[in-house]
Amino acid sequence: MNLLVAIPALNEEKSIEFVVEQIKIALLDATILVIDDGSSDKTGQIALMAGAKVISIPFNVGVGGAMRVAFKYAFANGYTHVMQIDADGQHLPSEGSQLLNADTNNSIVVGSRFL
Repeated sequence: MNLLVAIPALNEEKSIEFVVEQIKIALLDATILVIDDGSSDKTGQIALMAGAKVISIPFNVGVGGAMRVAFKYAFANGYTHVMQIDADGQHLPSEGSQLLNADTNNSIVVGSRFL
């Protein structure tokens, strides 16, 4: 498995380092990509210093546009799996393995914090 963890982020300088660090602990072999979606703060720089790869979009395109960038990056770089984790800390990276374990037939797996 070649996993890309995509983190769309807009002005999340206060939480992005923690989120990246938690992903590094929970999903050891994953590549972490922060899509800095037009932030006016230091989100991108902090994510880079925390060890993530960063793509900076010069203006805000929203989470859908940011994830399209992530999917194109994943396809161009041979990733077999993409997991989205929010930059504000509302998703628990420690639960990511449950999503990966559910993917038994090359299916699309969606986790929800509402269930």
